[in-house]
Amino acid sequence: MSNPSETHGAFSWMELHCNDAGKAKSFYTSLLGWGSETVDVGVGPYTMVTNGGEKIGGLPDMPADTPRWLPYVTVDDVDARVEKARSLGATVTSEPMDVPQVGRFAILNDPVGGVIALITYEAPSA
Repeated sequence: MSNPSETHGAFSWMELHCNDAGKAKSFYTSLLGWGSETVDVGVGPYTMVTNGGEKIGGLPDMPADTPRWLPYVTVDDVDARVEKARSLGATVTSEPMDVPQVGRFAILNDPVGGVIALITYEAPSA
């Protein structure tokens, strides 16, 4: 099976944007048996969600007017894909930005209103 963080077009991460990450963590760990690990990402705590020891998503500690899951899709070049998305009618809601030790990502609304994040992960350090 291929690695979704290395496969162009693969869903590779999920984040739940909500006002109460602790409550969400409690709900999903009880419901699905997910594990978690809270780390400092430089702008506050970030809870990594794990399933069977594999990191699958996150629960950022952030305000959100409307709670929602945000899927991340791996792409070969975030900047090029954002420009292509614009040309196809998407609205970019978060311009490409770097996250140290993670990669480069952007968030957009597709032409029918769907929200998706595009990400190119940094190569793993040896």
